[in-house]
Amino acid sequence: MKYAYPGSNQRESLSDALLSLKIARHSPCSLCSSCAGLNPPKGVDIVLDAHTESSLGNLEQYGSDDDEIPSEYLFLCACGHSVKQHHASEHDLGSAEFVRRGRVAIRLDELLEDSGRLLDFEYADEDIVSLRKQMGHPVSSVAPVLNPSPGK
Repeated sequence: MKYAYPGSNQRESLSDALLSLKIARHSPCSLCSSCAGLNPPKGVDIVLDAHTESSLGNLEQYGSDDDEIPSEYLFLCACGHSVKQHHASEHDLGSAEFVRRGRVAIRLDELLEDSGRLLDFEYADEDIVSLRKQMGHPVSSVAPVLNPSPGK
C-alpha cells in the first residue's frame, strides 16, 4: 500500500488538508501517550506527491519505473488515530494557532528535506526535537479564574 506525502514547503501551494497532514506529522497524538507524531503504519510506503518542486526541473516528462504516485494522502497513523487526533484541526486549534503550527511544521519538513530524510518518519536530530516542542499539546488561551472574589 502506498500513500502520498506533500513535498511542497510553500504555504500557498498547500491546501488546509495538506497543511494539517504536515502539522500532524510533528504533533503528538491526543489519545496515545506514546505517539509523538503521525507516522505510517507498518507495510505502508510513503512517496512524495506529484506537486513536489525539484531543482532538476520537471522530471515527470521522462517517465518512471515506479508505480504511479498514489492519489490518496497518508491520513491514518500507525497508532490508529487520524490527523485530527494529532492536533492538526484548524477548527479545534483556531485560525491563529493553526497558522503558527503550519509554519513550524513547514520548517521541520525543510530541515528533514535538507538532510535528505523527508520521508523518514523515524528520524529526529537535536534541531528537530527542539522545534517539535512547539507542537506539543495545545494549551487553552482562556485562563481559568481561581478564587473569584464575591461581590466585586
